[in-house]
Amino acid sequence: MITLSIKAVFDPVCPWCYVGALRLTRAIDVYRKTVGANDIINIVWHSYQIDPDAVAQPLVEKMASRFGREHLSRMQEQLLDMGKRDGIKFSFESTVGNTQNAHRLLQLAKMKKGSEMEQLSTRLVLEIMRMYFEQGGDITSIRDLGLAAERAGIDRSEAIAWLIDGRGTDEVCGEVEEAQRMGIRGVPWYGFNGRAVVNGAVEESVFLNNLILAREDALKAVTSSSTISLNCQG
Repeated sequence: MITLSIKAVFDPVCPWCYVGALRLTRAIDVYRKTVGANDIINIVWHSYQIDPDAVAQPLVEKMASRFGREHLSRMQEQLLDMGKRDGIKFSFESTVGNTQNAHRLLQLAKMKKGSEMEQLSTRLVLEIMRMYFEQGGDITSIRDLGLAAERAGIDRSEAIAWLIDGRGTDEVCGEVEEAQRMGIRGVPWYGFNGRAVVNGAVEESVFLNNLILAREDALKAVTSSSTISLNCQG
């Protein structure tokens, strides 16, 4: 049995982060069915803010101001076409804004231990992005985030209390600063076992290949460690 660690840096208002998260989870499902059913795969989600100064506003207004109102319909069509392939039904009724609340909520899931933390964190990340991208939700809304937390398996009242109390802020700021120190300038970003790096929402096959390579590296490390241990015995 091998343990693989994936560091995933994301921002929940980035559509490519949603696409990438779905493709990564599907690649992991394929890996478990075809490569290592008993292997442990831990995804640790880390915060990144594309626009930390963003104010709450309708998504369509944000898109129009960024790309031009004359290009709005074309941008929406492109997103809809992109989403079809991954089973995403993009909504444009959402409210965009500062994502710190969403990232802070993730810190609550990280309070759990072991595999429960990893599974809960991944469910929460997907539910937050589903709420925002497919359900017309408000990424800044404590109410909407609380509902997403409930769908992920977190008590809604606990999630809302956590957000109202401002908890998790220091951890989020620390993760954002760490990403900046690492030179990360765009998301999604994925690191496999602290070595191989994948940028962007790549194909599932690319994720799968990186999982397999990370497994091979881990097996080599185990073999090397065993050899060293045996040679040191007197």
